[in-house]
Amino acid sequence: MKILLYTDLSIRPDQLFWHRDLGLLTKAFRDLGHDALLVVHPAGDSPSKIKYPDIPTSAASNIRAQARPATAGKNPPVAGALQSSDCYSESSEVGPSSYSPSIQDDPVLWVSSSQVRDKEWWKDHHPDLVILGLWTRRKYDPIRRAALSATPRVIERADSDGMRTASCGLFTYTKRRFDYFRDRTFRWPSPFSILASIFYSFTSILATPWIEYRLRKTLRLLPSILVETPQATALWKSLTLRLGADPEKIHCVPHPILTDIFKFDPAIPKKNQIISVGRWDSYQKNLPFLLKTLRSFLDKNPSWTSLVIGSGIPAKSPHPRITILPPLSLPDLARHMQDSKIFLSSSRYESFGLASAEAASCGCLIVGPSEIPALANFPSSENNFLFSSLSNPLLAKLCRASSLPCLPPPIRLSSCTPPEIAQQIIRLSQSIL
Repeated sequence: MKILLYTDLSIRPDQLFWHRDLGLLTKAFRDLGHDALLVVHPAGDSPSKIKYPDIPTSAASNIRAQARPATAGKNPPVAGALQSSDCYSESSEVGPSSYSPSIQDDPVLWVSSSQVRDKEWWKDHHPDLVILGLWTRRKYDPIRRAALSATPRVIERADSDGMRTASCGLFTYTKRRFDYFRDRTFRWPSPFSILASIFYSFTSILATPWIEYRLRKTLRLLPSILVETPQATALWKSLTLRLGADPEKIHCVPHPILTDIFKFDPAIPKKNQIISVGRWDSYQKNLPFLLKTLRSFLDKNPSWTSLVIGSGIPAKSPHPRITILPPLSLPDLARHMQDSKIFLSSSRYESFGLASAEAASCGCLIVGPSEIPALANFPSSENNFLFSSLSNPLLAKLCRASSLPCLPPPIRLSSCTPPEIAQQIIRLSQSIL
């Protein structure tokens, strides 16, 4: 089966994200023997200067191993190129991967914005299935129509918490819009950023009829939409029904997780250690709140230490028992999760919570200010995480978690493995007429 996976991102070859999202799905489809290609825009280079890779499609070819970063054309890798695999990017919470290359070129198509809006471009590639990562935004409808001209089997990943319009829940939607815009204006002076975010939230509410009118057209256009968590799926189905579209086209399919790396290892002893992972230059991740909570906790609990891993963190640690680390390789990150007792999340919101799910798979107790959507997929997970509320703040939850005599059993995320998610999508695609 020929599968194209497209997302509207402009990235450099050394930023290709094979360990997560559509990149991980691309490799999962190829592991199953399909001819899958990731379609992205090159950053800083003209697509006309980049040759499309000639990927062998035989199932017997050695494509089951992990792909290396794409090169501009078909030149052999330069010295040291192996070290750039899965380089950290702003869309990731981890650093370089240990994956080794085994094929001449990556399974990537580098395209221009005009190409993906051209029906003939899609037809020329003869896809059997197209997977879009376009967040159900109306402005991408020309791309959806172009892809649909080549195949009726077009599936879009929403990557959403379900709060798509104000009718999904006025208070939560307003807060999400405020947080969303604050995240994008975080480097502005605070008074301007706050005022702009309030204005954005207010206008988003007023624009609800217009937003829903545009969304209705997109929902009717798409044959199938994948939503990552049960709660978000329920919100999407309800919204779709209100907008007069078919709620049966909404399907709950979680993000794939590398459970062969992020897994509980009974041979690794757990330390009195708290681990936090994120893009800390983001308003969403709430680094000041995280560090404040950790300082207060560590001052009262001298036997505990903490790791804060990711980008956008200060060079100097704010506490002698808080270790600051840059983005790490997947195996190194998993090892730190495996020997930590608690994963602390300070996020203001999450659509899925990939790092929390990975930590839970490594046997960490999850402590956070709100529900981690990813863990709601697993009925046995209610004893594995503690969430704060207005009457039970994050610090109190952290203290309670640290005093537990033993940790609950690790969550087994077998249904989130890349092959299982890929097979689930294939089954869904076969039901599209």
